Amino acid sequence: GYPYEGGIREPLLVRWPKVIKKGTISHEPVTSVDYFPTICEAAGVSLPRDRVIDGVSLLGHLKSNGADKLDREAIFWHFPHYRGKIVPYSIVRAGDWKLIKRYEGKTFELFNLKDDLPEETDLSEKMPEKVNELDTKLANWLRDTNAKLPRQNLQKEQKL
Repeated sequence: GYPYEGGIREPLLVRWPKVIKKGTISHEPVTSVDYFPTICEAAGVSLPRDRVIDGVSLLGHLKSNGADKLDREAIFWHFPHYRGKIVPYSIVRAGDWKLIKRYEGKTFELFNLKDDLPEETDLSEKMPEKVNELDTKLANWLRDTNAKLPRQNLQKEQKL
C-alpha cells in the first residue's frame, strides 16, 4: 500500500529443484499478479477467457534461468482507496520509468528508477511529455481492466 519502491520493490525467492538453477538471480520486475498465470501454465491449466488477466507467466523466464525476458510493456498498480495518510493512487512502470498518479493533492510524480532508485527527484514538471505518455498507458490499462476509480463523496460535502 506504499507507492514508492520501498513498498513495491520486494525480493521474490523461487525454489524449484531441477527446473531453476540454484543461485540464479534475475533483475526482471515481476508482481504478484504474475503468480496466477505462472501456476496455471506450470499445471497445464488454461487461463480464464472471460476476464482480463493482468499478469504474465514467469515460467519461460524461470526455466531459462532468467535468460528469457518477459513480454510486457509495463507493470501497473492500482490503490483506489485511503489508508491512513495514503491517498488513492495508480502507478505505471515502463522500463526504468515510473509514474505515480494520485487522485488527491499533487497529481503526478515521475521517476527514472535506473538513475534514482530512492525516488528523490520528481521529474514530472521537467518531462511533461513522458508524464503524458505514461499517463496514457495508465488510463488505457485502467479502462481495459474496468478498474474502479475513486469518486467524490457528495454526501459528506453536502453535510459540511
